[in-house]
Amino acid sequence: MGAPTKAFEVTVMGLHSPQFVEFLWDKINTPACQIAILAMMLHVANYNVTARFEYNTHRFTKTIGKNAIYVYAVYLILSALVRDHFIHLAVAPDAGSFVIFPASIATVLGAVCFVSGALLNLWTLKSLGIKGMYNGDSFGFLFDAPVEDGPYKYMSDPQYVGTTLSLVGTAIYYQSIIGYVLAVDMYIIFWISVLFFEGPHMKRIYSQKPKTE
Repeated sequence: MGAPTKAFEVTVMGLHSPQFVEFLWDKINTPACQIAILAMMLHVANYNVTARFEYNTHRFTKTIGKNAIYVYAVYLILSALVRDHFIHLAVAPDAGSFVIFPASIATVLGAVCFVSGALLNLWTLKSLGIKGMYNGDSFGFLFDAPVEDGPYKYMSDPQYVGTTLSLVGTAIYYQSIIGYVLAVDMYIIFWISVLFFEGPHMKRIYSQKPKTE
């Protein structure tokens, strides 16, 4: 897990202490943590901006052709990997800074959460397909009806829940306070994106969809 950095002794009372607030603030203000947050924001901005760009101009399709959606999907996956790289650079050196569980439990629980999040994303991919998972709506691949099978029986945005759950698993595995901070930030960023950007964009797309008899 790497060499532990400045650690905080976790107690119920300690979490309400000025020392914890100072400890947390110092961690958030590290360059690695701030760069990781920026990487998460840029990744979300990336797929929102490029989806709108394609919908308004069809530039990717005109340039690449009918397989543009698959090239675009690879592009978004690479963007996510870049984001995850910077998250790892922030979390791994912070290992042992916020020890809640015994090491053996943290290893198992962290792995279970990480794998569960990854499996949830794969389940989402199975329900949506590549075109649905990677902004295919903006490329003209529209669903006839909202997807309600698979994980969508239980939640509205399972891919974001899965990604956040995997990051929680990473935080537990490394027992890193930065990991927990980034997990919370990631969920907030996704929530803002869905509420103010993705949701309105999807409503716009489907409101302009030709009605079928």
